[in-house]
Amino acid sequence: MRHGALRIALIYIIISLLWITFGDRLLFQLQDNFTREQVLLISSAKGYFFVLASGLFLYYLIKRNDKQLLQRESQYRNMYEANPVPMWIYDEALNIVSVNDAAVSTYGYTRAEFLTKSILDISPPEDAEKAIESARNLSPNLNLSGTWRHIKKDGSVIQVSITSHKITFNNSPNVLVMVRDMTEQLLFEQRLEKINQEILNKKRNLRETQLISKVGGWEYFPDTRKLLWSDELYALTGISKDDEREPFDIYLEHIFPEDRPMMIAGLNDLMTNGKTLDVTHRTKVLNGETRYMRQLARLESVPGMTLKVIGSMQDITELKELEVEKNRHLSNLENTLNSISDAFFALDYNMCITRINQAFEDIVNGRFTKIVGESIFTLFPKERNRMYPYYQKALEERVIVRMEEYSMVLNKWIRLAAYPTDDGVAVYFSDITENKLKDIKLKEAVERYELLAQATKDVIYDLNIPADTIVYNASLTQLIDVSYEQITYNLEWWRSLIHPDDVAEVVTSQQKIKNEGKTNWACEYRINCGNGIYKYIMDQGYFIYNEQKEPVRLIGVIKDINDLKQSIQENKRQNEFLKEVAWLSSHEIRRPVATMLGLMYLVDIADSNDEKEEAFELLKVTINEMDGIVHLIHNKINDAVDLS
Repeated sequence: MRHGALRIALIYIIISLLWITFGDRLLFQLQDNFTREQVLLISSAKGYFFVLASGLFLYYLIKRNDKQLLQRESQYRNMYEANPVPMWIYDEALNIVSVNDAAVSTYGYTRAEFLTKSILDISPPEDAEKAIESARNLSPNLNLSGTWRHIKKDGSVIQVSITSHKITFNNSPNVLVMVRDMTEQLLFEQRLEKINQEILNKKRNLRETQLISKVGGWEYFPDTRKLLWSDELYALTGISKDDEREPFDIYLEHIFPEDRPMMIAGLNDLMTNGKTLDVTHRTKVLNGETRYMRQLARLESVPGMTLKVIGSMQDITELKELEVEKNRHLSNLENTLNSISDAFFALDYNMCITRINQAFEDIVNGRFTKIVGESIFTLFPKERNRMYPYYQKALEERVIVRMEEYSMVLNKWIRLAAYPTDDGVAVYFSDITENKLKDIKLKEAVERYELLAQATKDVIYDLNIPADTIVYNASLTQLIDVSYEQITYNLEWWRSLIHPDDVAEVVTSQQKIKNEGKTNWACEYRINCGNGIYKYIMDQGYFIYNEQKEPVRLIGVIKDINDLKQSIQENKRQNEFLKEVAWLSSHEIRRPVATMLGLMYLVDIADSNDEKEEAFELLKVTINEMDGIVHLIHNKINDAVDLS
């Protein structure tokens, strides 16, 4: 656009200069033919004509340039909108302001949805800072931003290669982004890299195998008895290539005499009957060592060509030695298996028994004449074999399985461990019937103990003195108002519940028992049962000592004796009250009774009516006094009844 404006300006300047230069010169030459007024009129007309013509010419040039610009803009717009590569434009705030059809199709968002997002919305949250930093550091030129992760509308993540460029869009600085989906390419490259790595590993393994396996090739022509060896065979046998003798004769010479007929017979059978040669023999190489060689060969017969035997020779001495070592280890394994107390058997993938030990034979009690090679279900029928699912799991899932189960076939409790092996599964089991019966009895004893604890509601505890840990049964929460979460299992917490006036007595009494080396201890004291309420308890314990005569455990039981204690105290108070009533009865009523008896005697012996009347008056006073005493005694008795 800048070049178009410059071109229009240059054209206008050139035409203007030419017009002014030649127009004024022509008018000057013709001025003698016109009057002064006519010259001025022609000069003005020339100026008007120039302005009008130049204006029209400028309009034509600008119109033509705008048309070219619109065509170019349309081309660029089509290149952007119809481009098969996803593209978008984002502003300085990283908001997407324009997007092409390919991006809409690739990412799954509608155009309207795209225009509500920023470039951070289509990237994983963990890539946000990296994206902001990349946008901040864009150069004015083309930017190859590398490979990024983007999130499509359906949530899937794709790998994309991003190219970006700073542009001016809608009179504002923006960035144009072009995206290329690299997901398939990256996956292909990863698969290709994996395949290449596997090929390299196989090549490396092949080279190592060739070095380790000690294999060499040979060709033999029966018609001429000519034997051709590869370089590896010369190295294996130690025979020199410079030896002028025939290699076949040299080779036969070094085969052990006992093995030589076997080799010759195999070679003749190959050439006569076409039977593949597969012979292992011993050879004494030049350094005096004995080596085991395996010969493999086939007959190659092509019409019109000489009969040829193609073979290979491999030094299998180490394999033979390993076989001998393996047999020795198997013998040792057999001895080891027979020496262990657990019964052992091994299964293959068909559930057939491949190995057993003596303990297994003993545990099945010789009920089977043949065991190895038989199916496990022949010995232990599947419908009665509770152990089958366990070693089946070890076999199929390749995991170690341990269990305890009752065998209905053996009528015994069995502890079993099954281990997956390359050949199947190895199973070890032992008879735990005696221990299981002990466990059952122990469980029953524990259940009886728990039932007894629930029936008595006594708190049973076990104090580990060195570790300062104490264990209670469930009855503790019935004795004191405390939740399980509030209980602290140490001696300090329990002693914090004891009434402050009783703590010293409890500690002193326990210390006395320990100092004397005694076992039985008992003490009555009060404990805080919650909300400041104290109850009387009877704490009885049994001390256990170690070899050094140090107390290590205290096992005890706590009984709630609060009701009994209160009853005893109440009975004591009632007895004291009754004593008071008895004293009152015996002392306070004695005097008025004696007075009353004396007055009654005076009435009987009185000589005159006045004396009798006076005695009667005194008798009435005494009787009233006695009524008051009786009423007082009656009230005290009623109080005693109310208290009881």
